[in-house]
Amino acid sequence: MKQIAVIGIVFLVGFAPAPAAAPPPPDQVVAASVRELAALVADCRAPLAVDPVAMRGVVDRQLRPKVDVLYAGQLILGRHWSEADPDQRRRFAEALYGSLVARYSSGLLLLTDRNVTVVPATGRPGADDGEAEVELRIDARLAAPIPVFLQLRRGSDRWRVYDARWEGQSYLLSLRNAFAQEIRRDGLETVIRRLEASAGAAAGPPEARETAAGRCLRGRQART
Repeated sequence: MKQIAVIGIVFLVGFAPAPAAAPPPPDQVVAASVRELAALVADCRAPLAVDPVAMRGVVDRQLRPKVDVLYAGQLILGRHWSEADPDQRRRFAEALYGSLVARYSSGLLLLTDRNVTVVPATGRPGADDGEAEVELRIDARLAAPIPVFLQLRRGSDRWRVYDARWEGQSYLLSLRNAFAQEIRRDGLETVIRRLEASAGAAAGPPEARETAAGRCLRGRQART
């Protein structure tokens, strides 16, 4: 459960598309997405647990379009963003996302419909100007649930997550500090290439795999 609470939550819990004209409140969008992903994991948990490539494919299909990868990359690079050319900016953001998925996607196998609760919003702070915050409570089997605050912003057609805070700490700020040291030491291009190697090749459609996970996902598609 710790992987979901501390690492995966910012990139690996996504947001369902929302109509641009009148999107639903962010907390409702998040809750619907959590339920959808928890149901998928519940149906195919065992085969996905032994097929990490399929699990990565699930994350890419379900969540990649729902994360503001480029904006998160800009915030992480900080002043180095202005020093990078457009191709480096894109490569850094995509490779960082890919490396996190490769490393932490298995954490989603711990997700159930009971251990992540979306706190209903009492209002819509920031939602009217395209920014919002949604509180999740993660049951990590500790004395009390862990509160995690997701930061979202609305694009032309959907809400997307770009940061998370817990215990007063920003996930992106912690990454910015770590990457700033690496970039000063090794240079931006070297850091990008290291991330690209860590991310590896794209997983591809998980349903196309001739594995138990692929068959489970194909069967689930046929039933829905």
